[in-house]
Amino acid sequence: MGRTMFKSVAPVCLLAFMILILLTEGSYAIEEVEDPLNSSDVLAASVMVSSFMEKNKKLPENVSVGNRTLDTPSYAYALSKVLTGSKVVENQTINGPQLDIRRISVKLTKNQYLEIASKFRNFTSRTQCCPATISFSGGKIDFYNAVYLLSKIGRYRQLHGKLPVAMQISTPLPLNAYHINSKAIDTRIKNLKSQIRKTINLMNIINKRIRYSGNKKTIMRLQGKLRSLEKKYSYLNGQLRYYDGLRSSPWYVPASLRRYIRSTAHCNINDPNIVYLARELSGNTTHSTALNLFSWVRDNIDYSFYYRTRYGASGTLRYRTANCVDQAHLMVALARTSGIPARYVRGYCRFISGNWYSHVWAQVWIRGRGWVTADTTHTMNNLGHVYNWNTSVSEVREVLLEYDLH
Repeated sequence: MGRTMFKSVAPVCLLAFMILILLTEGSYAIEEVEDPLNSSDVLAASVMVSSFMEKNKKLPENVSVGNRTLDTPSYAYALSKVLTGSKVVENQTINGPQLDIRRISVKLTKNQYLEIASKFRNFTSRTQCCPATISFSGGKIDFYNAVYLLSKIGRYRQLHGKLPVAMQISTPLPLNAYHINSKAIDTRIKNLKSQIRKTINLMNIINKRIRYSGNKKTIMRLQGKLRSLEKKYSYLNGQLRYYDGLRSSPWYVPASLRRYIRSTAHCNINDPNIVYLARELSGNTTHSTALNLFSWVRDNIDYSFYYRTRYGASGTLRYRTANCVDQAHLMVALARTSGIPARYVRGYCRFISGNWYSHVWAQVWIRGRGWVTADTTHTMNNLGHVYNWNTSVSEVREVLLEYDLH
């Protein structure tokens, strides 16, 4: 009797257990499905993104869309769908491309910018990765500028309730990553000192006229002028103290070193991708910035053997592989666009293998430290320290402003 009951109950229990598992799995599946993004939330986010890029000259790391946080590629894809007619968009995680920024300044018609939005949407939908560049009827636009363009269009629609007839876009990125303009500081100090001298002379003249004037009205008028000049003198002195302080900053470059922060052959300090990376890696001091730049080149550029220059700074950043010369080009360009003097050194070095080779590396100038070696060609090396060749027996043959051998 007991065995019969067990046999009849067992299938029922098994069936109930399986139903429970299916229901549990179903509830988890339902919980994992995210609600779609609302178009109004995406458009509201575009206002913040466009303003952020205009102020900070870079892409935001994350974007708040409603009560969700999206990375920039996922936000850009959602916005491209909204601008091309979608009222509700699913929240998808999208990969971003390697930046290939181009400086552009162009006015796009409605047909042109909608063409860009459609191609952006279609490419991303197909590959789950945003396009690095988009070809359209007016030329090409890269991912960085496309995000800014779509965000400007979204902002206009959010604020005006309709799409613009046309949209002007200029790449939101400065020409370089300088912290201060040393030459402009010198010019400002020179002008301030000249104005201060003139103000003091005028004050002396008025004081003299006050002493010798017997007319009360004249004295009162002169005293009014004197008070005005004293205020001007105080303001100019305050400005002079401020700019003198900047000249004491570690970011200030003496006139004798300014040629080392300019573009030279294969070292374009205005390349937008080099400027963008330098700004991303910038620290609070010249030393911390140089250390960040050095570490990035050392850790992200693979070494490949060939002679002389093949890619230059811009190509090395794009292809992420280079010999010693091209790695030096990139290190020098990143430092110079950051306002840190940098130069090339060519030597004949004995490497840890025991072999002797011609070799090129960078040096950066840090206030209080002087010229510091920045050889990025081996992971053992640090800023200021070389371990892959013997510095005590190797020979420095040239110190160069530019290295232009092909």
